[in-house]
Amino acid sequence: MPTSYTGRPSRFPVTNDFISSDYLALASHMSDCQRSRGRFFVLRATLERLHAVLSPRIVTTGALLVVCSLGLLVLA
Repeated sequence: MPTSYTGRPSRFPVTNDFISSDYLALASHMSDCQRSRGRFFVLRATLERLHAVLSPRIVTTGALLVVCSLGLLVLA
């Protein structure tokens, strides 16, 4: 069953806008990633990793720091 062409523009035109917008979004993301890898990237990544590990255990971490500090004071 062939469809007839009415001459009207389609309600949902198929264009390359989707591809070009995806390309522009990818290019923007890549430039943001490149810009974020500055001089202090390793330090910032390490601090983020420590924060992710230690923040759920903040009370335990605080108690451990107090015990370690008291231990160092006793040894000094």
